[in-house]
Amino acid sequence: MFKLKFAQMYDNNIFQKYNLKPVAEDYFLVKNDTFCVADGVTRDSIYGEAIPYPQNKEEVEFWVKVYPNPSGAYVAAKICADSFVKYVSECKTELDENTIMEIVKKVNQEIWKINKNRKIDYIKDDLFCCVAVGGKIVNNTLYCFSIGDAHITILDENFDVQFTTINNHRNFEEYLENVYCKENEFDWSKPKYRAMVRRDYRNKPNVKYNGKEVSFGVLSGEKEAEHYIDTYKVDLTSAKYICAYSDGCEPFFANKEKLKEIIQNPEKLQDEGKERTLIIYER
Repeated sequence: MFKLKFAQMYDNNIFQKYNLKPVAEDYFLVKNDTFCVADGVTRDSIYGEAIPYPQNKEEVEFWVKVYPNPSGAYVAAKICADSFVKYVSECKTELDENTIMEIVKKVNQEIWKINKNRKIDYIKDDLFCCVAVGGKIVNNTLYCFSIGDAHITILDENFDVQFTTINNHRNFEEYLENVYCKENEFDWSKPKYRAMVRRDYRNKPNVKYNGKEVSFGVLSGEKEAEHYIDTYKVDLTSAKYICAYSDGCEPFFANKEKLKEIIQNPEKLQDEGKERTLIIYER
């Protein structure tokens, strides 16, 4: 039987350093054996400017001044996690991968409600959206989903990875770095390139290069987002830990010793890096 060991979202440390209200875009919800982690996709400032992660006091003060708080990205993440847990909890049929898929489609439709009447220019006024993972533990089986670069990772008692979800953003990231940027000018600080990425590659499953998909998916309410939802049925017989997390935790899962340290003492996560959310179930 799995029990919840830890569930927490930590803000970007730099906000704490300067005693400023954080701009949070992660959101999670846990209800017994059902969970969801959603990460709102950062947008431009209220003036349509690109906002890099702040590195000093001046930059973090600027971020707080010009970025909406709460932002539409946070709202999308909250709708996602709240709706997923609600729909799973209300489900009257036996769970399987198809059921999880239908639930996430309904979640996506809920997010569309905050986007459908907006005029989108892909810069100042972009779609509110998020990436996410979520699931339900049923005895020795995990039924779950993923979209984007949030993750579910299953570990055995030796902290070895038994399973991890697909990051379907990697195809686009590799294409952008290894193909597009070598053939074209690209500067994220210029609005036309941000608009191009969001308009031409986000939730565009028909966009391919040499026959390979090079787009990426997010839950925005768009019907095309459904293409990027992956669902899984995972055997937990040999599992010790079930971890669900946003991309801010990725570095810890790339190093076994660091991962072991975080799993054993997850409160240490509060001292590490940018915004990050981690849920751990332990057998």
